[in-house]
Amino acid sequence: MAGELKEGDAAPDFTATLVDGSEFKMSDHKDDVVILNFFASWCGPCMREMPAFDMLKKDEYSNLSILCVNCEEDKTTVDALVENHGFTFPIAYDEDGTIGAKYPSEGIPYTLIIKNGVIEKIFLGAQDADTQYKEYKGAIDACMN
Repeated sequence: MAGELKEGDAAPDFTATLVDGSEFKMSDHKDDVVILNFFASWCGPCMREMPAFDMLKKDEYSNLSILCVNCEEDKTTVDALVENHGFTFPIAYDEDGTIGAKYPSEGIPYTLIIKNGVIEKIFLGAQDADTQYKEYKGAIDACMN
């Protein structure tokens, strides 16, 4: 397996099925800024930062794509999580870890800011939703200019 990705690397392509039944293909978003997050329901820091993605979605950036990829939990668990928390941002299933394997990291939450298919910024770990919102928003704004 390849080593961890670095800022400046090309973002590996993948296609994911989302909770709402649609598909997300990374290569379809090469003209967007993408915030790609890997999380699990059992991960405390992951769950604490989740509202940050709803806050970013509400900012209504014209060319921002948000995708949170659940790490190897079954669809029933993920669907219940989305329903219980009322998340409105796109969440993808990765039951067998195929997507996660393309984005190896030392832990989760693992969040990447990707512009024009290139990884601009990588965040490992999280504080709380407000802190992460400010960090991610700063990185996204830097990519938009």
